[in-house]
Amino acid sequence: MSRKSVAVLDVRSDAVTVLIGERGVNNTFVFQGIHTLPYDGYADAEFFDTQQLCKAVTACLEEAERSYGERIREIFVGVPGEFLRVVTKRCFMSFQSKRRVNAYDLNSLFDQGTQQEQGFKLIRRSAVCYITSDNRRTIDPIGMVSDSLEGYLSYFYADLRYEELFINTLTAYGIRKVEFLPVSLAEALYLIPSEVRDEYAVLLDIGKLSMTFSVVCGNGIVYQNACSLGGGHVTAQLYTDGDPAQLPFDVAEAMIGKINLSAKDTPGAVIEYVDKMQSYSLPIQFLKEKVREGLDLLCERISSFLENYGDKSIDYKPILLTGGGITGIRGAREHLSNRLNKVVEIIAPKLPYYNKAAQSSLLSLLNMALETKRSKGFFYKLFNGIGG
Repeated sequence: MSRKSVAVLDVRSDAVTVLIGERGVNNTFVFQGIHTLPYDGYADAEFFDTQQLCKAVTACLEEAERSYGERIREIFVGVPGEFLRVVTKRCFMSFQSKRRVNAYDLNSLFDQGTQQEQGFKLIRRSAVCYITSDNRRTIDPIGMVSDSLEGYLSYFYADLRYEELFINTLTAYGIRKVEFLPVSLAEALYLIPSEVRDEYAVLLDIGKLSMTFSVVCGNGIVYQNACSLGGGHVTAQLYTDGDPAQLPFDVAEAMIGKINLSAKDTPGAVIEYVDKMQSYSLPIQFLKEKVREGLDLLCERISSFLENYGDKSIDYKPILLTGGGITGIRGAREHLSNRLNKVVEIIAPKLPYYNKAAQSSLLSLLNMALETKRSKGFFYKLFNGIGG
């Protein structure tokens, strides 16, 4: 692969994607190879079918390489919220006298808070903020004069079983180097502007079978929780009273995509769907009622996340919703907002043709992978200090 390109593997709860790309003009991206395949997914940090997953990953690698024209030797793998543990710590160090803070000081500060987490491995460290001896709060203290340094730091640990599964699969394919990235942090840094992250922000990624709730501040995450609930569970509500007309699940999802929860419909109106085999029809009111019931299930869990965090710092902060689980349902955002009594905003990449919330994790991983590769380059280390 070229020095400017990176390969990423995005593992969602319903599909895997391999993307090869590089940085374009105006902070955009150039895609050089991409392929997506569905698989059975996961729940409670367990994959339903690891063999099917590995086959899907291998097939995506082959197709992405075919488009790119070269073999992938290094890849960055995203770690979803259910396989991630986030630990936050406050660390402090003092100097013998006032001097300029350097990159080695930051490494030493982070090392203070690094610990072993049974069954997990540290994959990333980031700072919520730093505080100097004169109580200045900053994201980047390098070059500032102080006789002490305090850090509010985030540590990201990946499930060792998750790591082992993908390292075995990818090395067997011939990939020499595998690095893991926390999806929640990648999304926070890419999707949320820095001026918003300076204060607290709430990020909610809802996929098909899983959701991740994160409280973001600065360049770190101060609280995170994840569970096995998503857009697929909303669709599943259609089947709670039996199987309506033997409706296939993908057809049910397509029909839900046609409704608008906020619109007023004619009494007795129906939604019709026609595929190659037959036509299907369901009352709009029935669809809406079931979708609302499914969204209420998600809201109950989101409310528990808010209560568990228990800090007033986010009381008046909007919930920034992303992911492909429910953002395609018209009126879902409004329903969540009314049910939670909070402002809910959909957040997505600001890129032409890829400005959908369903693309958030993939492009966020690509952005973080490119930044990580750049930060390990010789000239970056030369001018910014080796370490950090």
